[in-house]
Amino acid sequence: MTQYSKAIALFLSAGFLLTGTISLNAQQRKGLKKGPNVSLNITNKKKEPHRTYFNLGLFSNFAQLNGVGINAISSIVHHNSYGLQVSGLANVTGLNASGFQVSGLANVAGRDLKGVALSGLMNVSGKSLKGLQVSALGNISGADMNGLSFSGLINLGGKKANGLQLAGLANISGESQKGVAVGGLMNVAGESASGVQLTSLLNVAGKQNNGLQLAALGNVSVCNKGMQLSTINFGVENAGLQLGVANISQTGRKGLQVGVVNISKDSAAHQVGCINIRPDTRIQMLVSGGNANKFNLAVRFKNRYTYTVWGAGAYYLGLDKKISLSGFYRAGVYYPILPKLEISGDIGFQHIETMDNKNEGYPARMYA
Repeated sequence: MTQYSKAIALFLSAGFLLTGTISLNAQQRKGLKKGPNVSLNITNKKKEPHRTYFNLGLFSNFAQLNGVGINAISSIVHHNSYGLQVSGLANVTGLNASGFQVSGLANVAGRDLKGVALSGLMNVSGKSLKGLQVSALGNISGADMNGLSFSGLINLGGKKANGLQLAGLANISGESQKGVAVGGLMNVAGESASGVQLTSLLNVAGKQNNGLQLAALGNVSVCNKGMQLSTINFGVENAGLQLGVANISQTGRKGLQVGVVNISKDSAAHQVGCINIRPDTRIQMLVSGGNANKFNLAVRFKNRYTYTVWGAGAYYLGLDKKISLSGFYRAGVYYPILPKLEISGDIGFQHIETMDNKNEGYPARMYA
């Protein structure tokens, strides 16, 4: 077994030992089971639980720390820990830990972990983490996470996460995220996100986004009331701004979609983009020819009074020349005069490839 495996086994053994000696007030009233204690202690036994003001040893197991505890292997405190707690592997506190906890493997508190917690692997609290937490693997709280949380892998809050969260993999909260969450791959809020979610892959707000979601790949929110910036933005309801390559929503009469492709199931949605699709959008295939391009094939996305066209054409230079190709985009407005007659005007961009004609003195490509 490697030294690392031995360290983990020792930490788990300490956790099992703690579980067997504390957790319920009824058990505490019956008396605590003493564990191995190889340390020097200055303890006041006249108070209940016994107060240890100074602790120095190999590994320790005592009722409560009010001061300084330093151990080469582990420190187990049955009740509360107030002050400085340092161990080579693990600090385990049955109830609340407040002050400064430093360990090579993990800091664990049954209820609240407050202050500064530095660990080589994990910081774990049964209820809340408050203050500064730094770990190589993860910071985990059963309920709330408040303050500054830095981890190499994951920050996990059972209910709420407030403040600044920085994780190499993901920041996850069961209910809400407030503040700034920066995750290497994703940020997830089970209900609402307020503030900033920043990641390279995906941001998720289970119910509502009230702040800024910024991701390289995608943002997902049931209701977007803030701003979504990504390649793909999705919201069941968009009441804010979606800015990306593709924006998708079901309802969105109070929001705005700005992108290359905007899709909404709400006919009253506000959209600015190259392709805007709503329930009343008519998608039409157009075939045309003219004195410039001899043959054109295009798709028109026609909304009320506005339209956009994507298409391609051939033989821009003329039928007496070798084949030339073009691609074009147009955006315009129209007004119906009669049921089958409309007046319209548009502007656009055309990219022309002269192909083999460039060998006959024509530019390789032209623009219009």
